[in-house]
Amino acid sequence: MLEQLSIDQPSYLRKDAIASTVMVSPPNPNQSGSSAKQSLEAGLAALKQQDYPTAIALLESVTQTAGNQPSGIRAQMGLVAAYKATGNLKKAIALCSSLAKSPNSQVKTWADRALTELTPPPPPKPPTNKPKSAETPPETGFVAFDAGTKSPKTSIGGDGLRPASLRPTADQKTGFLPLEPTAAPGNPKSQHISPPPPPPTGQTSEPENSTETAPDTEISSENSSGSPTDIPGVASPDTYQLTWRQAGRAKSPRPLKPLKLLEFRVEAVASAIALFFLARFVLQFLLTNTNSLLVQLYIFTRLPIFAPIQLFYRDPTPFVQMVFGLLLASSPWLTDALLKLFCGIETLRGSVLSKHSKEASRVLRSFCTKQNMPVPVLKLLPLNVPVAFSYGCLPRFARIAVSRGLLEQLTDDEIAAIFARELGHISHWDFAPMSLALLVIQIPYLIYWQVAHWQERLCDLMTIEFLRSAVKFVAAAISAISYGIYKLLRWPMLWLSRRRVYFSDRTAAEITGNPNGLTRALSKIAIGIAGNIEQQKQTSFFLESFDLLLPVGVGQAVSLGSAALHAPLEQILLWDVSNRERNWLTVNSAHPLLGERLKLLALYAQFWQLETELDLADAGVPEPPKKGKLSLFKSILEFKDSKLFLQGAPFFGIPMSLAIVGVLWLIGGIFSRTSIWQLDWLWGDRSIIWGCLPIGFCLGTLMRINYFFPDIIPRETASPSLPEILSNPESLPLDAEPVRLEGQLLGRSGIDNWLGQDLILQTATGLVRLHYVSRFGCIGSLWPKPTRPSDLIGKSVVATGWLRRGATVAIDLESLRSQGGRVSDSGHPIWSAVLAFAAAFWGAYIIIQGPR
Repeated sequence: MLEQLSIDQPSYLRKDAIASTVMVSPPNPNQSGSSAKQSLEAGLAALKQQDYPTAIALLESVTQTAGNQPSGIRAQMGLVAAYKATGNLKKAIALCSSLAKSPNSQVKTWADRALTELTPPPPPKPPTNKPKSAETPPETGFVAFDAGTKSPKTSIGGDGLRPASLRPTADQKTGFLPLEPTAAPGNPKSQHISPPPPPPTGQTSEPENSTETAPDTEISSENSSGSPTDIPGVASPDTYQLTWRQAGRAKSPRPLKPLKLLEFRVEAVASAIALFFLARFVLQFLLTNTNSLLVQLYIFTRLPIFAPIQLFYRDPTPFVQMVFGLLLASSPWLTDALLKLFCGIETLRGSVLSKHSKEASRVLRSFCTKQNMPVPVLKLLPLNVPVAFSYGCLPRFARIAVSRGLLEQLTDDEIAAIFARELGHISHWDFAPMSLALLVIQIPYLIYWQVAHWQERLCDLMTIEFLRSAVKFVAAAISAISYGIYKLLRWPMLWLSRRRVYFSDRTAAEITGNPNGLTRALSKIAIGIAGNIEQQKQTSFFLESFDLLLPVGVGQAVSLGSAALHAPLEQILLWDVSNRERNWLTVNSAHPLLGERLKLLALYAQFWQLETELDLADAGVPEPPKKGKLSLFKSILEFKDSKLFLQGAPFFGIPMSLAIVGVLWLIGGIFSRTSIWQLDWLWGDRSIIWGCLPIGFCLGTLMRINYFFPDIIPRETASPSLPEILSNPESLPLDAEPVRLEGQLLGRSGIDNWLGQDLILQTATGLVRLHYVSRFGCIGSLWPKPTRPSDLIGKSVVATGWLRRGATVAIDLESLRSQGGRVSDSGHPIWSAVLAFAAAFWGAYIIIQGPR
């Protein structure tokens, strides 16, 4: 870059080093031209004169236009030095991480050396004979909360982050971890979080008298060399320590703009109605097909026991209406009974809540008095995972359930913020349709869970192998169908589930004036859920079945919560706040993106002129709109060429097939007016419409299959860390990067995981979900086969597949290989092709059959 860099920068950050590194490649004649070169030289000149704002502006413009061309790489190298000089170390590290993936070996070497300089070394090991300080927190990880003093940096509380050898096993019936003795009520809570597991040999946590520093703190003035080696928050995954700024709260917050609840409540009613019609359709489909199967068996065997059931031919609408009405009216007591049976829920006394959070008690009383509604019944879940949710049919019968883990792992103000969220759900009345939906989807989920559970006990009592295999197959089929119905019935409520979260977060910020406290609470809940999954070695049935009501979605918490212990939250949440297609990719999620929620909370904090807990308020600022309005035709063409169109090609192909129908009808209409009568049948034939819909799905699937599943070449397969995966803000599920990750396979064992419902890879830097499918789909998963992924649960494995980064992070498996040599192959590309051709044949069959 320039001579000034030779004073306080390593040699590889100087201009001559940058130039010599990049110019080994021949210049590209197709690059942006003289204007980009002039901006590059002007930016480097401004950097030489220490005019950093000008240099950053010029060099960033070059990177946008030149991309990964030589001039663009030179600009990125210059930006690293500019960001470092201005203290913006997070951007410098992000650029270095990007450059470290360059195919140019010299650029990669330069980036690796720069990252080494920007990343601090592990903290020194304290003397082994040092006596334990009086302020050392107890083993639970909690220290006394004193508003007047700064609490020391401590490890995460709870057992969820202990070594695997010390973790208790989960109960086989409920899937929950047995509740362990908790600390005495006087045991306090930590204000800060540090990385969980015991540090490796030669590394320990920071000394307790160390100075707290926010994750984005600039270079210490005591570091005369300007080296970033002592900056927490920009460390490597092995040395990073998560701390909290403890940003303040508003004493007298200005009121926010009133919420428009009428439209929201109409959406809630519409979602419940959609759930009713979907449930009615599913029930009628099951009854009709059950009778069809019985008829075929009766024709084949002539046995009276296979005679069709006449009751199944009746209209199920009145029955579904009655069931929905009973479930809604009795939802508080039915949910209580369900949680009592499987979790041991109990009443949470006010005195117990006051010991953990006096502010939460005050918030409950004051808000309910102001809203002229009774205080909800409080329930306590004896679980270590931090969760909270509300349920009921009317505010008079509303309940707020919190877990023991939430009371122990969150601080006074954070607990109050979570209670305020649940009061928001009750005051907005969205808790009633969500409680109804929860009970409706519990019906198929309990069948899935209990059939798998009792099948194991029944098979243990059988001695005949044929009967055991038959029972296992039937139970697996019932369990798989029930799980599919559970997933299907969630769909009508997903929109409402996402919308209501925004409203409750805002209400909690208004009630408490503490958006920063809610930010910490939601982050700790995500970390706690991920820790619970690591601890139990599986996703508990409670977390999955109650996911709709939880403050943070389990799917997001798996990766974000575990990666938060290895990289700054701002870094791993960058995709959530800056990816342009993120809203389209959350349609299958029950919760909005966590980063988007925390960004809104940061904006509330800015509105009240507070310091923000996380630097997300200004992240992901959209680009200014281009001058001039694009025509509709041009907009459609641009969308057609975008990744999002290719991502959803199978689904966009369905409406696009209607254009094919229009052409066929036009041909039929033209020939019907001529003497060529052989094609006039095309005019107005509705079977063409229904037949072309699956054909459009087929064409869309085949269009994207090569992009979705690129060839996996072993020597070119990457092994990125989870923070690296989460830090790329531009990635989409279509950007399928072949990866090869090693770790321990977590999940459920037995037939309740034959479809791969719960497969999680525990790597050194966090948890990653795995997607498995047989070459023949769900049916292929039920047939006997050598090795299923569920057979490798608890073993060290190597997962090879295609990385998908959407609202959640997952890997579409190609294969799982254990250390013992057992291999489980997945068939995503084959199944996609089979599904596409099956849809095409189905469409052709409909057209050939003609109208009926």
